[in-house]
Amino acid sequence: MQALNLNPHQSPAKQLRASEFPELADVYVCDDCGRDITAHLFNGRAHVRQPLGPARYVCSCGQKYLSGAAEWDNLSNWAKRQWLGEVGLALILLTALAVLVLFVRYAVTHHSIIVFDLSATVVLISIPLFPLFVAILGVPFEIAASIWRTRRNVGSHSEKTS
Repeated sequence: MQALNLNPHQSPAKQLRASEFPELADVYVCDDCGRDITAHLFNGRAHVRQPLGPARYVCSCGQKYLSGAAEWDNLSNWAKRQWLGEVGLALILLTALAVLVLFVRYAVTHHSIIVFDLSATVVLISIPLFPLFVAILGVPFEIAASIWRTRRNVGSHSEKTS
């Protein structure tokens, strides 16, 4: 009941200033403007990989906070291998999708009801897994975006210091 917040006697959500992050809280608010910035801060949890993203979050008022995320260049070799393993999984998923498209094309061009029914069954069974497919296919783009942010900022930083 507590996980669903159905307990009427449960205390209200714990709110902390964002400067106190990563101390555990339900809500983090900006020290300066008081905005809720919880969605931009990532607490580490057991068995959950550290997300890719900027290491610092900048509030709209200009205040900077540690986000709990890490960029690709700051990950350990082990963490990079874990992320790249999911890229391989995305390639397997794309291959399976290509095979399914070929089956549907064959079924349509050769008027094969059996192959078409089989393909439709596979698609119907896969519908509940669609959010997982989207998440897996997004991993290569997350890695590319992290590399882009890191390498772009390094280049612009060296130009500023020159």
